[in-house]
Amino acid sequence: MWLALRFPNWGLDCRGVTDERPILVVETTNQRQQVVAASRTARSHGVRLGMGLVDARMRLPEMALLDRSRSAETAAIARLAGWAWRYSSQIHWSIVERDIECARLILEIGASLRLFGGRRALLAAIRDDLESLGYRYRAGLGDTPQAALAFSRVQRSSPSATGLAGLPLACLDLDNGTRSTLRASGFRWAGELLALPPSTLARRFGKMPLAYLEQLRGRRPHELQLYELPERYRTQHELIGAVESTQGLIFVLRRVFTELSIFLRGADSAIQTLQLSLIHERQPTTRITLRLSAPSHDARHLERVACERLERITLGAPVLGIGLVSDRLRPADHQQGALWRQSEQSVNDAWPGVLDRLRARLGHQAVQWLDAPNDHRPERASVERDSAPSRWAAFGAGHDALPRPLWLLEPPEPIDAEAIEAMRWISGPERIESGWWDIGQRRDYYRAVDTRGRLIWLFRELDMGDTTGSYFLHGLFG
Repeated sequence: MWLALRFPNWGLDCRGVTDERPILVVETTNQRQQVVAASRTARSHGVRLGMGLVDARMRLPEMALLDRSRSAETAAIARLAGWAWRYSSQIHWSIVERDIECARLILEIGASLRLFGGRRALLAAIRDDLESLGYRYRAGLGDTPQAALAFSRVQRSSPSATGLAGLPLACLDLDNGTRSTLRASGFRWAGELLALPPSTLARRFGKMPLAYLEQLRGRRPHELQLYELPERYRTQHELIGAVESTQGLIFVLRRVFTELSIFLRGADSAIQTLQLSLIHERQPTTRITLRLSAPSHDARHLERVACERLERITLGAPVLGIGLVSDRLRPADHQQGALWRQSEQSVNDAWPGVLDRLRARLGHQAVQWLDAPNDHRPERASVERDSAPSRWAAFGAGHDALPRPLWLLEPPEPIDAEAIEAMRWISGPERIESGWWDIGQRRDYYRAVDTRGRLIWLFRELDMGDTTGSYFLHGLFG
């Protein structure tokens, strides 16, 4: 079973136009400007798709005009194909060059019916997704892609076709020349063509209509190019008008990240790095890199991180477009515990979001993880890492571990003899002898309280040949 989705107003819907102002999308063909998309307000005044711009202005003199952008339409329908991956692994999308219908999406849903609880539940889920995105569409079901597309063209005011034979000739995917020839020959319904012998049909009207009718009935392969999930999410959004402030950009990014989230959920994928490009007219592109502490497909989380970064940026020129490029898509992590958790997220679940927002506000390198490698030398007892270490080795952990200060002096400061005599010694010596393969150390460490009441960590070198026994201050305890 195949589902065909046609988007007759795609030139406007793909740009996220949600208000009801009189807006038209116009395309120039053979020196004639015609309407390819119109808002609901414009349609209520009699503007129709395919109408010339001059006729449209007579019905609605005051209107906003947008030039058709096939690149924006192509990018948007490709994103929607990623969303459809949630419902099917056989997806075909196309931007129609010879028709005002603009865009179509065809997917095989027969294999997914049991997964979604039947046809009615699956179609309801698809309807809810498309309504949330603001896409107006017409749907059709059929045993073949061509049949589903033909049923999607049946007018709502016309009687519903119960089979292929009941389809009007206008619903078939035939070129204008073939359709005109068929009408001139007296054909009005698909059943009249299907009743002809194949040899007669090919002799009178050529091989192309015969091949199409064979695909319509499933007697030939559909020969449609199927969508393949990309390795990276890469797209571009063209804005209706120039955005001059970061506050206005935040509103636009809400839809951008919503579409990204829907794509990732459909592909059952997540991303960890996203490059955001703000495209200007005569200025270099502003590039912002968003790095997350963990892979995510949450639109709200991406929006918050982006907003934190945008607050630190001053736009040098108005933004005309937004580009997105992610790292490689990775499988989404599904936690089994979420099946049983009915309350709000725990602190551990919320921590990655807090970390990402801190890094977005302060800078990525300003927030790091501390790790304790297997090295006894104090200078190398802790290292900074970009992400959480796979294992945790807490300072002072274990029953046999001796206390270590978190504040180390770099370099260690020498202590004079009078200060040494005035100290109150607490423990030591603790000998640290390591690093013979690199930079060796042989030291005796002590804990003591100095004259200022500070608990300090000091050492004496054993390999310096110093007979005076010089001491160095290396750390302070909290």
